[in-house]
Amino acid sequence: MDLAPLISELASIENSTAPEVLAEFGKDWSGTMESRASLVVFPRSTQEVSAVLRACHARGVAVVPSGGRTGLSGGAIAAHGEVVLSLTKMNQVRHFDPQGMTVAVESGMVTEALHQYLEPHGLVWPVDFASKGSSTVGGNIATNAGGVNVIYRGSTRNWVLGLTVVLMNGEVLKLNGALEKNNTGLDLKHLFIGSEGTLGVVTEAILKCASIIPENKRQVGLASFESFESLLEFFRTLRQTAGLELYAFECLTNQCLREVERLGVRSPLQNPGEIIGLFEFAIPFVDGSPDEEAFFEKLASVPGAEDIVLAQSPREKKEFWAVRERVAESVLLDSYVHQQDLSVPVENLLAYVKAIEKKYQESFSEFEVFIFGHIGDGNLHIFIRKPAGWTAERFETFCVESDRMLFEETAKYGGSVSAEHGIGIHKKPALAYSRTPEEIRIFRDLKRVFDPKNLLNPGKIFDLV
Repeated sequence: MDLAPLISELASIENSTAPEVLAEFGKDWSGTMESRASLVVFPRSTQEVSAVLRACHARGVAVVPSGGRTGLSGGAIAAHGEVVLSLTKMNQVRHFDPQGMTVAVESGMVTEALHQYLEPHGLVWPVDFASKGSSTVGGNIATNAGGVNVIYRGSTRNWVLGLTVVLMNGEVLKLNGALEKNNTGLDLKHLFIGSEGTLGVVTEAILKCASIIPENKRQVGLASFESFESLLEFFRTLRQTAGLELYAFECLTNQCLREVERLGVRSPLQNPGEIIGLFEFAIPFVDGSPDEEAFFEKLASVPGAEDIVLAQSPREKKEFWAVRERVAESVLLDSYVHQQDLSVPVENLLAYVKAIEKKYQESFSEFEVFIFGHIGDGNLHIFIRKPAGWTAERFETFCVESDRMLFEETAKYGGSVSAEHGIGIHKKPALAYSRTPEEIRIFRDLKRVFDPKNLLNPGKIFDLV
């Protein structure tokens, strides 16, 4: 396709066809597909986004919206010559209301930069995860990102009040504004949250903030368990303790811990068991009170809890969190790894883990399997490392079978084939494990309403057939 007329029309908006720019902005962190982007455009306003989409719509040119590109499902890959619409230049705070505890930002703002902006005001946008230093607010909204605080704060959807969205034909929608209450019919913003840029491009968002939890109220602990069952019993004990606020509850296997230690991260646990739990919480006890003493005795009495260590300083809290947050980095280091991101209801976690462990032992015994994730919301990450001596082609062939097993078990236990990273390209064949035919039909109907030419992030989540 001759893009010269389009480039000429968009000459006032920063753009590039440099090979290195196309390669960088046309792919995401999954690293499994090369970029085949034809053009990258860097608008700086909603009006410029509208102009880009309108021009592409008129010429029948497909567009892939792009933020921090930290997803792992291929949702931001330009694989078929699309124009990439990078929102990274739209990274400013537009308005801050400390009284209403809201902040209006452009969608290219980096998540951690927003945290840093709000921190001096004693506030936080409570969407937090390991990739916050690269991910953008718009990307968080597009995938309804979760993270480590979902058990306490909920996912991104809970913290979005209003959106500015541009449709493929260039039309601009202003949805809900900064209202907490607006009982005037359908709340259309929720159609775009989690839609992975297939219905419209989010350019601005009005976000709800929360008060920062004071450092002296937060406690972080690590505990070692002899089994996954013991870990879940410990989790249940924490959740059912009167007066306790549980902010996060994470897990990693001993195998994951050994990988993290390769990075120089040291665990305070003396003899780590089969699985390790990390928990962050607050209790309203006065130090040394009888209630506090009884609480820790209760935790220590959980069967299978072999070692419990609490951080003694802010520095130790960060070190404890590093044990969990650097798992993915350590497993991926110098390795060929296949990744999955799944969730099941918490009540089914034990049966699910036992089932998949049994399947791996029976059918995929040569795989090195790493399991870690967010126990509080039932989300597990499963990383599989290519066995030494295997070709990538042989490994991927076996991974297809492994994934089928995982998806079947996930469906059996009422789960989702994608808990955090969306469907994108890579999980499109698995969508039917988590969504009914009726739901998928409605997805397609909505796509036809908002993007009848199928030009906006086409081929992501589902095919329009």
